[in-house]
Amino acid sequence: MSEMRREFGRKAFHMLALGYWGAFVLLGWPRVGWCMAAWLVAVSAIETARLKVPVIERFLVGLFGGLMRETERRHYSGIIHTTSGSLAAMLIAAGDPAIVGTAIGQLAFGDAAAALAGKAFGRTKILGGKKSLEGTLAGLAAGYAVALACGMLPGAALASALAASAVELMPTTGWFNDNLWMPVASACVLRLLGAR
Repeated sequence: MSEMRREFGRKAFHMLALGYWGAFVLLGWPRVGWCMAAWLVAVSAIETARLKVPVIERFLVGLFGGLMRETERRHYSGIIHTTSGSLAAMLIAAGDPAIVGTAIGQLAFGDAAAALAGKAFGRTKILGGKKSLEGTLAGLAAGYAVALACGMLPGAALASALAASAVELMPTTGWFNDNLWMPVASACVLRLLGAR
């Protein structure tokens, strides 16, 4: 599988995070929080089993292996971080669907835009060559558009998009994963600024 095709598959899988926002809208707060917490426990149990039980590992890697980074084969995969970050954003948002939509949307669309534009058009390397200016600007633009679409004022939209983009630029190490911290950073900025 080509690197670009694999990245496209990974980012398409990230779009499933929008289902968390959909659940928030459908179930309301705090009910969705309890459902998300239960889902996080279930996903954590499945991921722990994948890491400990070879037959489960072979099955899940066979099913999702094309979407997993090599580091995720030996550690918890992105679903733990995405679910944790989305739940944390909901808690920070304190029931505000626009903040939740912005935070999760910036993860889904901003991260995808940064990665895909960076792979396709990234020529100006930054931060030691791991990221590109073109990818970062695409992620920033997507995050800004998401925030405006969710009803944020332009200044708050830009601040949240900048926060999410700053997190996306940072290297993934252990529990510092952009899937966890992008929605958290966005939600924190929007709560601090009053958002709308």
